[in-house]
Amino acid sequence: MNNTKMTLTERNQKLYDLRQKLDKARAQVAWIEQEIWLVKDQYDRQDLDLFQEMFGDSVNVPSIYTDTPMAEEVYGG
Repeated sequence: MNNTKMTLTERNQKLYDLRQKLDKARAQVAWIEQEIWLVKDQYDRQDLDLFQEMFGDSVNVPSIYTDTPMAEEVYGG
C-alpha cells in the first residue's frame, strides 16, 4: 500500500474518477452482451440444417451404420 498521504479532496476526486471509469466499463460490457445476444438470436432465427451445414449435401451414410441389429432392437429398424 502506498504510504503517501492524501487530502480528503484528493481522495474524493480519485474515487469519483474511478467510479466514472467503472460506469464507462459497465456500459461497454452491456453493449458487448447485447451484441452477443443479437448474434445468437440472428443465427437461431435462420433455421438451418446443422448436419448439412457441417457436412454439406454430398454425404452418404452407408446402410451398415443404419441397419444394425442394435438399431432394429433399440429404434425399431
